[in-house]
Amino acid sequence: MPWTIGVIPDPLYMRQGLAAVFGLEDSLRPDALETVTRLRERGISVHVLSGDDDGPVRSIARQLGIAAQNIRSRCTPPDKQAYIQALVASSSHEQPRVKRPTITFIGDGTNDAIALATSTIGVHMNRETGSDVAKSAADVVLMRPSLLGVLTMINISDKAVRRIKFNFGWSFVYNLFAVLLGAGAFVNARIPPKGAGLGELVSVLPVVVAAVLLRWARV
Repeated sequence: MPWTIGVIPDPLYMRQGLAAVFGLEDSLRPDALETVTRLRERGISVHVLSGDDDGPVRSIARQLGIAAQNIRSRCTPPDKQAYIQALVASSSHEQPRVKRPTITFIGDGTNDAIALATSTIGVHMNRETGSDVAKSAADVVLMRPSLLGVLTMINISDKAVRRIKFNFGWSFVYNLFAVLLGAGAFVNARIPPKGAGLGELVSVLPVVVAAVLLRWARV
């Protein structure tokens, strides 16, 4: 928030006069610096879009070590949407052969709803606070009011994708072997009819185990 000048009546002279100056400004969340630092260590670019005045926004950005070119202040909801679209367009123009970049937007206000819906992944800060409009527009709603939940979300996503790749790989190898076996490619290999039903169990069990183990994975 911007600095505010307060005017207090002077009781000695019974007239209005400047008796004090006070200021209000937002403070950083205790986990903000750690979250931003760890995101940058992963090679993730961090940007700040805010509807506040330029001075407070740049002050917060300096404390977080965010570059000036990644800062936008006095943003309206359409401004935030346009900024996200510009990020996608610039990345596609600079690296046309690279797949579409993943844009994650984090917010919890009604004025963030458009940006949450426009981004690749919209993250709402906390299920217990914030506007219902923003929650409905978000793809992910954090269970706790902590920015570190964004890192947890990324870790879970990475592990889930690896499990999916494993499942596809295993299914391909197993089914290729099963088709060749059923076609008689392995002359000396025979499976009795009563044992053929176990093939379905062998196919599904590793997939189920890989999915269940994700529950105990360290994130």
